[in-house]
Amino acid sequence: MSGKSQKLGVIAGNGALPGLVVQAARKQGYEVCVIGIINAYDPMLEIHHKAHLQRLGKTLRIIKKNNCTEVVIVGGVTRPNLLSFVPDFETMKFYARVALEARKNGIGDDTVLRILVSVFEEHGITIHAANDIIEDIMAPTGVLTKSKPTKNNDIDINRGQIVTDTIGELDIGQCCVVCRGQVLAVEGPEGTDEMLKRVAHLSTSMRGSVRKREGVLVKLPKPNQDRRIDMPTIGLTTIENASLAGLSGIAFAGEATQLIDADACVKRADELGMFLIGLKP
Repeated sequence: MSGKSQKLGVIAGNGALPGLVVQAARKQGYEVCVIGIINAYDPMLEIHHKAHLQRLGKTLRIIKKNNCTEVVIVGGVTRPNLLSFVPDFETMKFYARVALEARKNGIGDDTVLRILVSVFEEHGITIHAANDIIEDIMAPTGVLTKSKPTKNNDIDINRGQIVTDTIGELDIGQCCVVCRGQVLAVEGPEGTDEMLKRVAHLSTSMRGSVRKREGVLVKLPKPNQDRRIDMPTIGLTTIENASLAGLSGIAFAGEATQLIDADACVKRADELGMFLIGLKP
């Protein structure tokens, strides 16, 4: 970042990560302006302004009014019902650009986010990744837990890497679940946690259980992903949902995945008898 004299804007979606970014930025001496995304931000997070996903113009005006030339967009959001809120002019222009790109090359989350970043940049705003602010949030490579992958887990991981690379290339999702060599689910717009809940509702004849764990969640960045606002992220909620799905563990890209509260994640995985492994690039 350019220096602590700059005011940092944080556009906050759901989850714990926005609050961690705010805390880390303030500890480093930054003045922070927090913009909470309506129907997404954590109610416990202290915010200064609210903005709707379909009010991009208002969001840009808030950022400029508060002299924020640098911004972090962080936290998850649910896609809005386009009929529930009339978009402003800036949002309509954004939708038009997305539609044009969709006609040319198809559309996925990464394409939408890249266009969003370009809109901010055209207004003189620099977008930064959460890991530009929070130190030591990137997961290391190697096994982090007491439990280690078995040979069967390794087979599932290898298959999962192939599947995740494929859906990532198509801008579909970042992860999948593989059990006994069979792909049980791939991530779509619903996100990782909802995908894991789908797996948890499958018959135990297809998946593992809490008593007899089998299968792996494999999560990797998309090949052409803009990691400033869509870095693969794993936290306690992901571990709990993977556990309820009966999985043996989680494999992710080492040095390219945000592991929120790493010590707590490792401790919980150990308690559940699951492994966490950072895969080498």
